[in-house]
Amino acid sequence: MRKLSRFGVAAALLAALGVAPIQAVAEDVGTSCADCPNYSGAFSIENSTGNVIHYEFRWGDKHPWKKMALASGMTEVHSYPLGDDKNRKVPTPYVRFDRVGGDHQVTFQEYKIQFHAIGYAGYGPAENKTRPKPYVFRYAANGRDLDLKAKR
Repeated sequence: MRKLSRFGVAAALLAALGVAPIQAVAEDVGTSCADCPNYSGAFSIENSTGNVIHYEFRWGDKHPWKKMALASGMTEVHSYPLGDDKNRKVPTPYVRFDRVGGDHQVTFQEYKIQFHAIGYAGYGPAENKTRPKPYVFRYAANGRDLDLKAKR
């Protein structure tokens, strides 16, 4: 006599009763972006002057200027979303500030700023970069002329 497994017994019983076995239907499975890349373009500005520095920044020449006040010893990070493409084209960042201190006038100095793509590179061997492109405010030797320089 042949031995039947539990599954075989259940199948034989269902067949004897005239019940058709239920066919399993495949479930649609979507994709998850829990491990997808997620980047931002970012730069940072450090103030090492000993004074509060007032400056303005914007992303692209169509956006309004945003006013900032950066205390001495502090660093501000500015970022723009890049999504999953670290090479995505985004508006160029600009920074402007009064370059001459103590003259009771505003003499703007404006720079186009570079940034680094930072963030999560997604699952796999790609490197996760976390440092924005660093800049620093410094006064010249005369103590009046302010400038913004890329840190090395």
